[in-house]
Amino acid sequence: MKTKTATAAAVRGNEKQLSVRVAEHIEALISSGKLAPGQRVNEAALAERLGVSRAPVREALRGLEARRLVTMIANRGMFVRELSVKEMLDIFDMRAVLMGYGALRATELLNAERKRQLAALLDQMDKATKADDGERYYRHNFEYHMMILAFSNNQRAVTIYEQLANDLHRFRRRYFSFTANMVKSNAEHRAVFDAMVRGAGAEARRLAEQHVQQGKSRVLDTI
Repeated sequence: MKTKTATAAAVRGNEKQLSVRVAEHIEALISSGKLAPGQRVNEAALAERLGVSRAPVREALRGLEARRLVTMIANRGMFVRELSVKEMLDIFDMRAVLMGYGALRATELLNAERKRQLAALLDQMDKATKADDGERYYRHNFEYHMMILAFSNNQRAVTIYEQLANDLHRFRRRYFSFTANMVKSNAEHRAVFDAMVRGAGAEARRLAEQHVQQGKSRVLDTI
């Protein structure tokens, strides 16, 4: 575990990019759930913890506000933005469309090295499932989805998907604490991968979209 000093040193690493590093740190706290939806962001406490002045923290929060990760409430301060269930469902639907597109294009552009990388991630998720390690599974799951989008060779699709996925971190981490959900999720991953390897792009697209929609249903079961 990083000490307070080590964390502060990492953030201060490049003074020119100080506010960017502070923003990354706050975003990580939000994504991990350490800063929960609706929780007030204590500017002074963050500045002290990171060993910086309040100015870069304030600038970082303004940037995160523009990205709708935090929101200012008059006379109360900055709070982690709460995502409504409706917003969450809309984001899942958009992710399904993007994943379907990514799987189709990645199938067309698949080569031996890309197959190896995807297969390795599937194996890592199986290992995380057997170890009942939901946090590790979640990381590899995110990497798998991002890898398929990356293999579509469409950087704009990658960027949009990552933004959507980041909004959902706070919801999706919870259901990977259940082994049964990890088992189902990776079986669906393998079905997409198998279709891609067979060159069945249309099937890979359908299965990828279905996988995201099934993920949406699993999340709904936990909230």
